[in-house]
Amino acid sequence: MRVILTGASGFIGRNVLLRLPRDWSVVAVYNSAADFADFVAQTTPRGRVTPVRCDLCDPDAVARVATAAGHADATLYLAANGDPAASVERPRWDLESNTLALVTFIEHCPSTRFVFASSGAVYDGAIGPVTPSTPLTPRLPYAISKLASEHYVRSFAERQRSIEQYANVRFFGAFGPYEAERKITTRFVRAVLNGDAEFTIRGSGDNLIDFMHIDDAVRGLVALVATAGPSCTVDFASGAPVSINEVVDAMARALDVSMRVRHSGVTDEFIQFRTVDTTMRDRFHIEPSVGFADGIRHLARHLGDGSDGSGQRLRLVARGNA
Repeated sequence: MRVILTGASGFIGRNVLLRLPRDWSVVAVYNSAADFADFVAQTTPRGRVTPVRCDLCDPDAVARVATAAGHADATLYLAANGDPAASVERPRWDLESNTLALVTFIEHCPSTRFVFASSGAVYDGAIGPVTPSTPLTPRLPYAISKLASEHYVRSFAERQRSIEQYANVRFFGAFGPYEAERKITTRFVRAVLNGDAEFTIRGSGDNLIDFMHIDDAVRGLVALVATAGPSCTVDFASGAPVSINEVVDAMARALDVSMRVRHSGVTDEFIQFRTVDTTMRDRFHIEPSVGFADGIRHLARHLGDGSDGSGQRLRLVARGNA
């Protein structure tokens, strides 16, 4: 299978490349990550990944991607602004990064199957159980641009016919190696590695988070790319939402550490909804299987042995991993 992967240099993109299915040949589209070509050369099977640098808002650059890719069987579209909070201060940039880039790409790269990584953030403002049929009225700019992108994907499939099949995946998040430094999981592990006595949570910590280990996320996304069938919009989450405060407590237990927790400021994305959509399990046979404690210890080993490029050494012994 020949696949175009946009956002290939990001957190999820790198992990997809590390776990390539044997039958995939990938055109890996990235923009500004100076280390990405070396990452591909050092970590992926020779000849199976072709890195292509491209500004997805530039029609000529996207046309060159289409030429390089030739006939692709599928597209896994991960490119986006990855920081919902940044959209509050830079809504136009967020719209360009999330929606204009997507439209420009689809205009120049028709797809047989198109998997778009949307976000659970589209449920912004909802409370309680949600599904893809829930009426949506988001106010967070990031959520608005993601929802608009979903509509464009459907429009290109149903009106322009430049997409044969699509899956809009409302992804609720993941954690693991190569995630952004601002993520609470990496911030906490870094604090432990640094020997910090205090950890700061933005806001009250009562907002919900429903993420999974990156291994499970990649399995799900690969299944969506590889499984032909009717177009759909699906939620993809662990199905076990917990509060930020509970996440911090669970990380401390997993790493067998004690740390004071301080709350500061407010958060722009306050989540009080949870998905009850079971499509990923029922149709695509995907359920998260990596336990949170195991996943955190995996992340601690990755950051502590310097494999993220930081050069830090592990200065803790995670429970059960002595």
